[in-house]
Amino acid sequence: MGTTARRAMTTAYTKGVKPVIFRMHPDRVHDDMVRHGGWAQRLTPVLAAAESLLTHSDPALTTEAYGLTLRNPLGLGAGLDKNVAIPGILQMTGFGFLTFGSVTSRVCAGNPRPWFHRLPADESLVVHVGLANGGAERVAARLRELADASHPRLTALPFKLSVARTNDALAGDLEEGIEDYVASVRALDGLSPLLELNISCPNTTVGEAFTEPDALDRLLAAVDQASPSQRIVLKMPSDKPWEHFRDLVDVALDHRVDGLTLANLRKDRDAVTLDPAIRGNLSGRPVRELSTELVRRTYLHAGDRLTLAGLGGVFDGRHAYDKITAGATLVELVSGLIFRGPAVVGTIAEQLVALAQADGFARVQDAVGSRAEEPARTVA
Repeated sequence: MGTTARRAMTTAYTKGVKPVIFRMHPDRVHDDMVRHGGWAQRLTPVLAAAESLLTHSDPALTTEAYGLTLRNPLGLGAGLDKNVAIPGILQMTGFGFLTFGSVTSRVCAGNPRPWFHRLPADESLVVHVGLANGGAERVAARLRELADASHPRLTALPFKLSVARTNDALAGDLEEGIEDYVASVRALDGLSPLLELNISCPNTTVGEAFTEPDALDRLLAAVDQASPSQRIVLKMPSDKPWEHFRDLVDVALDHRVDGLTLANLRKDRDAVTLDPAIRGNLSGRPVRELSTELVRRTYLHAGDRLTLAGLGGVFDGRHAYDKITAGATLVELVSGLIFRGPAVVGTIAEQLVALAQADGFARVQDAVGSRAEEPARTVA
């Protein structure tokens, strides 16, 4: 029943819903989704029914990561729900975990609009949001509110909070940036199982200072000293040469970092045709092979000392499986939801089981790193 329902929903989305919303500006679509979704998620019986159809359940998908048992290895990446506005809607789509944020210590208006530009032929979004969010204190209050709510389904899934440096006129030197991160870490302490330090947002006025090894070492030393109760994950850049990237991994290994998310938006826009006046960086398909190769190299370098999450251009089970066999325990997606619709998560989960079992693995997690020694594989 689930497979048939997901196929029907995918057809309805691609043939009916997507052509309509793709005629609307993506900024408006995003804002409407958050606004209307906040109301719709109160219809818990409807959500439960939808979740039962969208989610593919199979013991072969069960994944152990960060001391958590996840129903599958698929997670929502940061950026879609910055203020924890629609967790119930996102849970309905069948993810194993969610990521909220990125959150900053101060309220952040973000960059001037427009924030998004679609590239349908490239299955990519140009993103120039600049970390717009309500600030760490507001998000902390929201999480406490949800924890006390009468609708526990709104917080039923494990989730990760992504934290970034505030992108505003008060951003200063390196020391100020460290204090900014630590302020968010302290405000959000204990409110999630995982805390992701986003050191690689490419859409900010102060750049990516903490993608330099010495600066990252100072930041992580300060976070170590703050001693948050959550496990720490780093959101890594996609555009550094391997030797530089490897140095960042080594810094992470020297601190209490448990995992890496690979990788953030792609800065190199030469792979697409794009008006230079459009500002922002690329998500989706242009990141796919780049992120999978970073997963592979990082897995070979660090082994099981870090839990890796592959992010970028995941639209079907093969894309996700390539990241898993390269070394990713977890796989995250955002653009896949936009271009393929809400049934994509369950579809990918079902395909993952088939791919893993075709390779002789009883569980999807058993396939982690199984092809890391092979040369990078080109994916269409």
